[in-house]
Amino acid sequence: MTKIVKFPKDKIEYSDRFFRKVDPKAVTHCIRISNPKLSAKVAHAIALALVYTTYVELVLDEEKIPQDIVDKVRNNDFQSFIDNSHDKRLN
Repeated sequence: MTKIVKFPKDKIEYSDRFFRKVDPKAVTHCIRISNPKLSAKVAHAIALALVYTTYVELVLDEEKIPQDIVDKVRNNDFQSFIDNSHDKRLN
């Protein structure tokens, strides 16, 4: 007997699954329990930073991105992605 395995047409990347499933409020709650002296706003900001940093790392691992861009992201050099020379508000 032959087994037929069907693969989903729209492959969902792990990064997308992580981003949809993670609950920043739950992460905030965990941070507040571990560090009760932190305000809710600070704990929430840290939680969002953790979630987005993890998401970026997962996407970088999944996508074929040039190494120089990966290095900039991992070194938090996001300013290099913004070209302000054409922004008239800054000139």
